[in-house]
Amino acid sequence: MGWEFIAFFFGAAALGIFILFVIFILGLLKWLLQGYFLFRVADIKSYHLPWLSFVPFGTFYIGGQGYDGNILKKDSFDPKHIGLAFAITGLVVYMMGLSIGDLVITYLLMESIAFIGLFTAYVRQPVIGVLLAVLNIITAGIAAIIVLFLYSRRLKEEFDGGQDDFTDAAATAHHQNDNSHPSHPNDPNLNRDI
Repeated sequence: MGWEFIAFFFGAAALGIFILFVIFILGLLKWLLQGYFLFRVADIKSYHLPWLSFVPFGTFYIGGQGYDGNILKKDSFDPKHIGLAFAITGLVVYMMGLSIGDLVITYLLMESIAFIGLFTAYVRQPVIGVLLAVLNIITAGIAAIIVLFLYSRRLKEEFDGGQDDFTDAAATAHHQNDNSHPSHPNDPNLNRDI
């Protein structure tokens, strides 16, 4: 009977370690995707310190800057001060958490509140922005990744005139070959300066 208990214990421990590893990988993937898309939005919108998108409480700072002109009247407050207020409030509320579960829920709640400005900028209606923040809490941050992805694409299209990098490269290659004779697309000498 003793060996069965030891085998059960080690099997349960291995399963627990595997589940924790999967949760860690999913959390890391969520953090990287959300940080990347938030960085793209912050960079296009010229927010202060867009690289803070990859820092845990920096997301509050970037999200707070999205309130300017979307939730609050444009230029009524300095966007940096709004972001700093969110970052400090998020840090204080986070430190008041009682257990690991409370800390995760508190962080997700504060992040969703900080992103209301960005959600509202995407959908252009404050009520739907708040509903997206609630959905972000329910989906444990997945909604933020999707909305930030869609919003970064829309901003890129608006600021670039709808052209992406591939279109720009094809236009440049076509422009370089305007003076040469037409060639087959599979020609190895295509786009080659001789």
